[in-house]
Amino acid sequence: MSLQDDLKGKTLALISQQMNNWVVEIQRHVGRHQESLVRALDELQETVARYDEKIDEAEIGRAMAEVVADQPPAAPTGPGFDRLKASLATIEKGSSLSEVLTYLVNEVSQFVPRAAMFIVKGPSAIGWYARGFDGPADAVKQINVPLTADTILRPVHNQRQALRVSLDESPGTREALARLGGRANGALAVPLVLRDKLAAILYCDTNGPQVEEQVADLIELLVLFSGKIVDVLSVAPKPAVGRTTSTGTSTERAAAIRSGGDEVRERAGVPAPARPTPVAPPAPPTPAPVSPGTSPDESSSTIMFNPAAVAQARQAAAASAAPPPAARPAAPPPAAPAAPLSPENQKAHEDAKRFARLVVSEIKLYNETKVNEGRRAKDLYERLKEDVERGRQMYMDRVAAPIRETTNYFYDELVRILAGGDPSALGPM
Repeated sequence: MSLQDDLKGKTLALISQQMNNWVVEIQRHVGRHQESLVRALDELQETVARYDEKIDEAEIGRAMAEVVADQPPAAPTGPGFDRLKASLATIEKGSSLSEVLTYLVNEVSQFVPRAAMFIVKGPSAIGWYARGFDGPADAVKQINVPLTADTILRPVHNQRQALRVSLDESPGTREALARLGGRANGALAVPLVLRDKLAAILYCDTNGPQVEEQVADLIELLVLFSGKIVDVLSVAPKPAVGRTTSTGTSTERAAAIRSGGDEVRERAGVPAPARPTPVAPPAPPTPAPVSPGTSPDESSSTIMFNPAAVAQARQAAAASAAPPPAARPAAPPPAAPAAPLSPENQKAHEDAKRFARLVVSEIKLYNETKVNEGRRAKDLYERLKEDVERGRQMYMDRVAAPIRETTNYFYDELVRILAGGDPSALGPM
């Protein structure tokens, strides 16, 4: 072996031995560090356990309860079934078109800040009743919106479908309703259809970006229900809610009712004074509905009094009863007392009263301006002659002849509702 190989072998052996020694020393150091780390971890766990025992869970619970109590109650996501049910029950109390529409607007104003009813008359939508607006209470009656103008009312009138819009996208609506005051952001308009004719449009608005979808659906349902109630009333008027039948046998109650007059007696449900001719009247004919092919007269001032409906009602009456008698005087003398009426005749008289009330109240609803002017000028009949005569014909076609000939129900309602209790306000008839 050469010297070079001998040196190389010894050098490698020494290096290998020293590296082995170093590895043993390093392992010894690592072991000591591992033991120290384990001891530190054990001490840390013991410290954490001691802190965990010191946590006051009761105090934390009290703090959480205080935070929850300070939070405002969660806002409801939408009107509930109970609220809807209550609104439907209120609207159903209406015994005339004007009462139903008034109840409708009042109920809708519970769900949106502002609501207004516009009566469709010819080419215009005329303000009738409103709730929640800043202006004077009767400001809505001064608003006349052409249905051809670029407002939310135009598409609702043309398509007969409810519409929700942002008023930023409908400046014409803002301008048309500026007299009502306020500055809303979202609006809703819903058509009220009576007997296949658009009679009115309910307008609502809110300060939010839009009327909420759930609220809009509920309002559409209320409007639809109101239309059905009015349709039923036009065929079979109902008594006022809360009225009960009574024989009036209590001496004190009867005396109080007699002293209060006919209106108190009627509200109490006590039979009215006896009428003559206690003959059972034939069943009143039901006015024939407008045929599907007939186009309603959109320029008619009322819903019930369009000429086509009156003509068909006359034909139905002629087919089922004798020809109507000649028109009676405007205010014939009161009939003399007679024997008490049978329950059937009493009901027929009550139905006749309610139908007269419904007809005349609708005349007033669609002609409030003329009614106010006519009362002042004492020429109501001259101003409303066409509507009054249509209403009279509807009344004659609906009510049996024995009742028409012995009572003044239609004239009485003209005096009470149109003339405000002053017969002279009707003028010559």
